Order: sequence, then structure tokens, then C-alpha cells
Amino acid sequence: MGGPNDREPLWVWPAARQRMRLGLALLGLSLLFVIVYGGAEIITSLRTARYPVHFSFELSLPFVPALSLVYSSVYLMFGFIALTLPTQDRLNQFVAQMVLMTLIAGACFLIYPAELAFETPEVVGWAAMPFRWADRINLTYNCAPSLHVAYASLCAATMWRRRRVWGMVFCVWAIAIAVSAWLTYQHHLVDLITGGLLGTWTARQVSLHRVFARR
Repeated sequence: MGGPNDREPLWVWPAARQRMRLGLALLGLSLLFVIVYGGAEIITSLRTARYPVHFSFELSLPFVPALSLVYSSVYLMFGFIALTLPTQDRLNQFVAQMVLMTLIAGACFLIYPAELAFETPEVVGWAAMPFRWADRINLTYNCAPSLHVAYASLCAATMWRRRRVWGMVFCVWAIAIAVSAWLTYQHHLVDLITGGLLGTWTARQVSLHRVFARR
């Protein structure tokens, strides 16, 4: 059940120059996220139009705030993926896919402004802190597609191309992130499905790295 690159080491500690590239990529992607995600939130907050994205049965789902830890584990996922990108070309490819996915999601947020239908109960105990962190990052109006699920799906697809076994592990992890987004009342089912579709579709656009790669 191995992938096409089984002869290559999967986990590689990047060289100094590659670590610098990874740091710059992280900075650039973070700035893009803040501009697109935060900008869409501000624009939508100034609009009066809101469109439903939920099914009625979702309003009876259990609320499990402890799953916020799973929801936020997508950031840990990025760390694992970074160790599978030892070359500039592979990093450029992944960055291009992340940029494309973020821009498409931002356009969707503006085209279809939505608002969560969940009423979030008060969270107490140890789960309060991770839940508040996840809830604050998630903002209010950027629902479909879920970027958390889209990012997790891209990471899973990237890992799948490298190693089938690890790919399955990451697929289960991505599904867990999607379920946690649902049961922490961060997203509705439509958000999760569209996020998964966006992530897997973007993962197939492997030629986009040529826009950024050195010739």
C-alpha cells in the first residue's frame, strides 16, 4: 500500500536555507490569511444579507467543546507537512496550492455571506480556553467552505501522494478535524463538505507551483 515515492525518506529535517524559506512561506501565508479571512469578515459584517447554510437536524447536535483541541490540531498538521517539503520546488507547490485555496474561499465568503445558526452554550472548565481560542480565530461569518477542513484535506492529499499508509492516517485526522468543527459549533455540514471538496480539488492542481518555482 505504498505510494510512488516510497524510496525517498518521508521525514526530512530541512537545511538552513530551506528553513528560511519555510519561515518566509509561513509569514506570507499568515498575512494572506489575515487579509482574506479578516477582510471578508469585515465586509460581510457591513452587509445586511445573510444566507442559511444549515440543516434543521444540526441544531440538535451535541456540543462537545473539548474537541476544540482536535479542531486546532490543523496547525500541528502543517508542522508535519513542512518536514515532507525538503526542496524549494515542493515548498513552492504547496504554497501555491494554499494561496489558491485561500483566495477561492475568500471569494466564496463574499459571494455567499452566511451566519452560524448554532447557539453556543457557555463553556466552563479546562475546555474553555481551547474553545475560546478556536472560536476567536474562526470569527463569525466565514462559513462555507470551512478553511480548517480545506487545509486539513490538502495536507491529507499531500501526504497521500507521498505514502499511502501515512496518507490514510492524515485522512482520518482530517475527518476528525471536520467532525470536531461540527460538534464545537464552529461550522455546519455544508461548510465541511465544501471545505473538503475545495482541499481535495486544490491538491490536484500540482502544476501551479511552476508559477513560483525557479526556472
